[in-house]
Amino acid sequence: MNGLDELARLGAELKTQVKWSEPLQLNMSAAGWTARVNQWLCESFPETGLAAEWAAQPIIELGLPLDRPTDFKRGMTEMNLDQRLRWLASLPSRVALKGMSTPEKVNAKSVEVGRREVKLSLTARAIVDPIRINELQAISSDTFDLKKLVRLCEELNLAFATESYLSMAMLTRAIIDHVPPIFGMKNFSEVANNYAGSNSLRRELKNLETTSRNIADLHLHSQIKKKETLPNITQVDSSNSLDLLLSEIVARLS
Repeated sequence: MNGLDELARLGAELKTQVKWSEPLQLNMSAAGWTARVNQWLCESFPETGLAAEWAAQPIIELGLPLDRPTDFKRGMTEMNLDQRLRWLASLPSRVALKGMSTPEKVNAKSVEVGRREVKLSLTARAIVDPIRINELQAISSDTFDLKKLVRLCEELNLAFATESYLSMAMLTRAIIDHVPPIFGMKNFSEVANNYAGSNSLRRELKNLETTSRNIADLHLHSQIKKKETLPNITQVDSSNSLDLLLSEIVARLS
């Protein structure tokens, strides 16, 4: 892919600036880089939706021009930048899979070959980082079996790879409903409101409890209408907040 390596190099250089740059400087550099990648995607892969996926990735910013970013804020900014870099790294596979990734095309292929099932081999940007899944798998707990949690995370990645955004909303809700006993609580509302972590962490957990749950409920319980609007990745992507939740589980059980 002509130009991809250069764009990835510029993103890696930008990452080195996160720990020391002033907000205005980094925000302008990040906006310039994301706009350059967006233009390259529009020119190289028109009508594929890849530019829209890129636009839906987390915003890279350190706050207002006169802010003094905390270490946590710089860490979150670095994590958002890492997510965009991982997305770029997965781009060659995503382009190759575009012809056989959407549910409609999977179904059409199934009919074409006369089978009731089609086995998929997919590679895509991970909603749940594979390293985080490995950390969960490595945990040996006498109290909690994480097998189902790991499988839910794996299926969430598979849902993203096949652009199954309804499934993503429902799987995210399934995960947050599954884990409260790990925190010694009955439901995730208790976790979000009472967990003894930092204020920033509690805000992210509350985001999972409210926004993610409401979106899942909207699609789970709504009845058929004359006109439907399907969700897109921007609506159902809770990857940042979800990773913070999973990292807390790793820390508690390791």
